[in-house]
Amino acid sequence: MRSISAASSCLDDPEAARRPLATPPERERERAAMRAVLLVALCASTHALLLARPVRARQPLMVAERIAIAGETRDREASLLVEPKAEAIAGVGRPYQVAIAGGGIGGLCTALVLLNMGFEVTVFEKTRQYRPFGGPIQVASNAAESIRRIDESTYDKILSKATVIGDRTNGLKDGLSDEWFATFDLDSPARRRGQVSSVVIDRPILQDILLEKVGHCVTKGCEVVGCREVGQRVVVELSDGTTHEADMLVGSDGIKSRVRDLFDPTRREPIWSGYTCVAGMAYVVPHDLKEVGYKVWVGPRKYFVSVDVGGGRIQWYAFLNIPPGTVSIERQELVNWLRNEQFAEWAADVHLLLDHSPIDEVEQRDLYDRPPDLQWSNGRVCLLGDAAHPMMPNLGQGGGMAIEDALILGQELAKLPRHGEEQPHPFALRDSIPRALRRYNQNRVLRAAAVQGLSRISSAFLFQYQPPIKLEWSPSPRLVHLGPRSWITRACQGFLQNVAFPLQFEFLFSFPGEINPEMFAESNAGDFGSLQASQSPRPQRAGPTKLGAPERELVSGGMSLRDWLSQYW
Repeated sequence: MRSISAASSCLDDPEAARRPLATPPERERERAAMRAVLLVALCASTHALLLARPVRARQPLMVAERIAIAGETRDREASLLVEPKAEAIAGVGRPYQVAIAGGGIGGLCTALVLLNMGFEVTVFEKTRQYRPFGGPIQVASNAAESIRRIDESTYDKILSKATVIGDRTNGLKDGLSDEWFATFDLDSPARRRGQVSSVVIDRPILQDILLEKVGHCVTKGCEVVGCREVGQRVVVELSDGTTHEADMLVGSDGIKSRVRDLFDPTRREPIWSGYTCVAGMAYVVPHDLKEVGYKVWVGPRKYFVSVDVGGGRIQWYAFLNIPPGTVSIERQELVNWLRNEQFAEWAADVHLLLDHSPIDEVEQRDLYDRPPDLQWSNGRVCLLGDAAHPMMPNLGQGGGMAIEDALILGQELAKLPRHGEEQPHPFALRDSIPRALRRYNQNRVLRAAAVQGLSRISSAFLFQYQPPIKLEWSPSPRLVHLGPRSWITRACQGFLQNVAFPLQFEFLFSFPGEINPEMFAESNAGDFGSLQASQSPRPQRAGPTKLGAPERELVSGGMSLRDWLSQYW
């Protein structure tokens, strides 16, 4: 076989065809020369293309996070290497799509926040229809203010249907003597911040108010049972065998959250709180209804709670230190057992409530909670409400914490690029949602853990309560209740009244405080009530404390510690 150079020379020189073939070394040198020529030509053509078409610098890939629910992380890394088309990117060519597992109070409030921001939302609720279940829910001042920031018209409807209890006397009473042990002020901490006093509303009514705004995006009878991340999307697996794709998933499916289990199947299960709760509704008007809103009768290893819920009704709860699963009797027997054994010698008002409670409205359940978790988000999936931080009902903050979660989640997602805005390169959006969910996690975890702790502490104190030592004058002066726990209980009385309770409610009602007006400007505008609502006149104090609040965005609007202490000393 002739070399390329030899073959080309034959065209000009006929004698060349009769010359001897090139030797092997000569042939190799000719091949090397041809490779060099081809390489130079290739580089030249590439350079011309580069001059004609500027090349964008490739963004460095983030280190792939471990996502247990997504299977192998290499699939996610491989999908990130392919640049998606601009029209398929959330926030650039279409609204963000969010799936929410659970249609309870937290899930519905989250849907309301995101719908007001222009997101496409789908809520998956496992029940086929919303039925009246659960007693009235307390909407404390911090929760009510959060709802106002989320949607002011919803806030107005809730207040029009609710019963205010915060402006009355509230506190603890000794179960046997019916004497006040300590009272707490729910009104002053709220008023100092321009908030409404704590209210109570029937859970079904609250759900109906929220469903008026978000009911069109709720899918009933369908539970989220699994999910996996595929590239920049979350594939949600449903109980009916179908799947649903979204840009992110919010797990608001309660203390037994399926979404939470997908984070890590080995995570801690809910633990028994030490109490069994029996709840009922009494249709009676106590003599002190106008003066007292919330009462807790306390005794050794048990306590009895009553709260005015309006309409001539009193919701009551009996908390008993009984192991889970040990109460399995009929409702009538259960009420008789409470009346004749557990609270036989207690205050007359306790028996009044038990005597006027329809049997079919009495329910019993064991109470569970869980130590605080620090991780609420993983990639494009996050937890909210009881799925993230279940807590005892002592402070009435379970639903309130879920509403706060919804507000802060919306605040963080409001920072994402939106359709119609000047956008960065599509690769810059790759981790925008995961970063927003991590910020939400960081901004909420400490406050939620603190409220969980307060709920546990208050439960533990009530569990250890003994009638305090006191002096009786009739028939002759004598000291009664001389045990060590009775001494401790009496010693704690002043501390609870003047220090613990005021500090507790100053902390609880410090949220959401003042929202930075920049959150309402241009591209950051999420519907958190109105700018005027966030700037309503409130007494300002020297220096923000930001209890449980993101930096620069939420600032507590309370009073100075010196001013607060001056009220009591």
